Amino acid sequence: MPRYNETARTLTNIAHLGYKTHFAQIGDYDLHGAPFSWTSVFAMRDALSKFPDASYVWYLDASGFVMNPKLKIEENIMAPARLDVLMKKEFPVVPPDSIIKTFSHTTGQDVDLVLTQEIDGLSAASFIVKNGEWAQFFLETWLDPLYRTYNFQKAETHALVSLAETKHIFMV
Repeated sequence: MPRYNETARTLTNIAHLGYKTHFAQIGDYDLHGAPFSWTSVFAMRDALSKFPDASYVWYLDASGFVMNPKLKIEENIMAPARLDVLMKKEFPVVPPDSIIKTFSHTTGQDVDLVLTQEIDGLSAASFIVKNGEWAQFFLETWLDPLYRTYNFQKAETHALVSLAETKHIFMV
């Protein structure tokens, strides 16, 4: 698994910024029959409990790279003023023509979850959640047995899209 090892090495190297890492592997969690890809959501919930004082928890899968390990998440992504610049407003949740769009009135101060999009829509490969009650609520909702047993084509990713399209509380 060279890609996993490279990601692990990169994330371990950013420890000098004060970040801690939590590496989960398939088999670490009882998925209750759900596809193995759900491990990522269980790992996020686990990380929130293991690091209760963390301001943010960032999930990055093994295909991700940290291009500039000197940049701090809380300053360069999650700072409200920075989010105001980065947010896509009135943007289709599932491009190119989804009728469900991100809100136009959301400010960076209101954001508890940052997702990325790929050409096909929302991605569960990298996301940041602000630690707190809302994060726990969000992950518990995402882990609801209804979503895990629904047999979505792309498992947790399509469950995330379903949440974003049907639960306006998740829209930013």
